[in-house]
Amino acid sequence: MKILLRCIRIAGTLVTLSLAAGLLGFLCLAIRVVTYEQEDDVHHLRAKNEYLESIRSTRVAQDRPNILIVLFDDLGHGDLGAFGARSIATPHIDGLAKAGLRLDNYYAPSPVCTSSRAAMLTGRYAPRAALNLVAFPSGHPVERTLQASGQNIRLPAEEILLPEILDAAGYATGMVGKWHLGDHSPSLPNDRGFHSYTGALYSNDMTPFAIYRDDEIIHEAPFDQKRMNEVYTAAAIEFLERDRERPFFFYYAHNFPHIPLFSPDADHGRSAAGLYGDVIEGLDDSIGAIVETLERRGDLDDTLILLTSDNGPWYEGSPGALRGRKNQTWEGGQRVPFIAHWPERIRPGRTSDAPIVGVDLVPTLLVLLGLPSPPDRVLDGLDLGPQLFDGAPPIDRLVYYFGISNGLDAIRDTRFKYHRRRGVRSIGNDRFSYNESWGPWLFDLELDPSESYDATRSHPAEAARMARLFAEKEAEIAANPRGWRSSEAGYQRAP
Repeated sequence: MKILLRCIRIAGTLVTLSLAAGLLGFLCLAIRVVTYEQEDDVHHLRAKNEYLESIRSTRVAQDRPNILIVLFDDLGHGDLGAFGARSIATPHIDGLAKAGLRLDNYYAPSPVCTSSRAAMLTGRYAPRAALNLVAFPSGHPVERTLQASGQNIRLPAEEILLPEILDAAGYATGMVGKWHLGDHSPSLPNDRGFHSYTGALYSNDMTPFAIYRDDEIIHEAPFDQKRMNEVYTAAAIEFLERDRERPFFFYYAHNFPHIPLFSPDADHGRSAAGLYGDVIEGLDDSIGAIVETLERRGDLDDTLILLTSDNGPWYEGSPGALRGRKNQTWEGGQRVPFIAHWPERIRPGRTSDAPIVGVDLVPTLLVLLGLPSPPDRVLDGLDLGPQLFDGAPPIDRLVYYFGISNGLDAIRDTRFKYHRRRGVRSIGNDRFSYNESWGPWLFDLELDPSESYDATRSHPAEAARMARLFAEKEAEIAANPRGWRSSEAGYQRAP
């Protein structure tokens, strides 16, 4: 009996200690979340400011084009008439393609919104910018989880964004639409190079969903999203109508066709593709109004318009004949529409199958404008101005596919795509499923753009070569995740 009582007392003590340890761990976690403050890199923030000052003192050409980037949210490769849509009419967007360039192998830098936007605006793949995930509103449980794990919840201040560069170069800068790179300073649009901002700080399925003008709410949550196109189009035209003596950079990052979908009652049934198609046709109306404004003001010919999507389609929308959707590194998750229109440089009616990635836009624009690159960091993108503007043939380059928070998933060259062995959802149903590991695979994108047949056995040398290149990139990222260079490098001024 004494032994039994002693065992009971010991068990009780162990339970008490376990509960105390659990409570202590919970308190430590709570304290960590409450006191969490994302730290920016002071050294590279100083280097960033020095770089921007170097641009302010650089002599730039007087005949610089206006730059307009249109970024839709979750628009699929097959959702526009110019890319094969038959049930959705997009005459205004198709008109830009007909009068400009259509890219058939353009890749969003990530299969999900936040990391794709961060990469496009920095010229650096999302792991470099340390934001390879989806940003959530302040106080959201997911944000709390990220804080507890010590991950970034906003774009670091030391990252250099395209609007910051163009602001330093003397451009008038403005943005309308979805930001989604952080909802508090120093990572708000007006902190990061935009003189004016109208839009939402995150996706339209997040709450509270309000519309801001700079740092003031102009449409309280919950905003009536049936009015989204009306409000955004009016704000875009207001920016473009301003009289100015310097060129402009305008970033039009519409929240649609991300779900939930809304369209005005008057647009109900206008397309043959249900509500999704109605929304796309409304977006096309918005682009028509923007183009008409540029044309009326005499700005269309000297405005470089780049129109694309942040990733592939989600539950609705068409990836065309491609495999996969948003959140996946199959082609359908990242190969999206891309149209470039610039009458002064781009010959009408061109198409190109050159592989081009969102990270290429910043270095391409730097070269176009005669601006230096930042010397303290790697830009992952390439200058592909010859391919975009002059019709040069594709170059031999690699495209990298980074999955959400889990590193490098795949790479491709001009012809082949290599996937690492990883989990692919293949077991279970809608209520329960798990990812079973498969691969590695090699796909011949020339013969098999839908990634249906593993070509490893028919091209063993190519499979081995791509596996080696994949491993080399993984090692490079592991050795220098943020892609910093020696601070000893000097700033190379443009001539």
